[in-house]
Amino acid sequence: MRSDPESSRIALVRVAILGEFPIDLARALVVRISRRIGIGCRLDSVPLPIEIPMLEGREQADADRLLKRIETQAAANEAIVALTHLDIGHPIFTHFFGRARQNGHGALVSVARLAPEYYGLPEDHELLRRRTLLEIVHELGHVAGLLHCDDNRCLMHFAPTVEAIDNRGHNFCAECTAAVAHELRPHLSRE
Repeated sequence: MRSDPESSRIALVRVAILGEFPIDLARALVVRISRRIGIGCRLDSVPLPIEIPMLEGREQADADRLLKRIETQAAANEAIVALTHLDIGHPIFTHFFGRARQNGHGALVSVARLAPEYYGLPEDHELLRRRTLLEIVHELGHVAGLLHCDDNRCLMHFAPTVEAIDNRGHNFCAECTAAVAHELRPHLSRE
C-alpha cells in the first residue's frame, strides 16, 4: 500500500482518452467507475496531450513507456485512467488489456482486444463496456496497491485472455477488499 494513506489517498479518478477513443464509451464508463469504487470520477474534456510510443516492428503502443507518460499528468491525490483503442504490448509480452504500476498514479486500458469483433464475433457494446469496466477496476486495484490474487473468483486474478476476463470474478475477494479499503471503496455490486 502507499506509505502515507491519508496524504496519498485517491480522491479523484480522471478518465482521459488517447487518440480516437469513442467518447460515448468513455462517458458511459465514467458513471460506472464511480459507482464501482465510490470515488469521484470525471472525464477530461480533451485527449491527453502525450505522444504515443509504438513498439518497433509491431502495430502496438508500448504500454510501459506510455504508462510512464500518463503518470506524469496526474496530481498527487488522483489517478488517471487513460483509455485507448490501440492495441498495447511490451517488447517481451504479446499484449496487455491494461497496465498499471502498484501504488502508481495512472492506468492504461486498451479496448482493442476487449471488443468481440477483434475475435470475429458481432459487435456487442454492452459486453465491451463490461469488460472495459472490469479491466479498469482491476488496474485501479494495482494503483491502490494490490498485486494479482490467487483466488480465481477475485477481480485481481491475472487474466491473460479475454475468456479469463469473462470468467474471473467481477469483484475483489474479501482479502483484496480489506487491503484496498483505505484507497478505494469497492462496491460489491455486480456490474
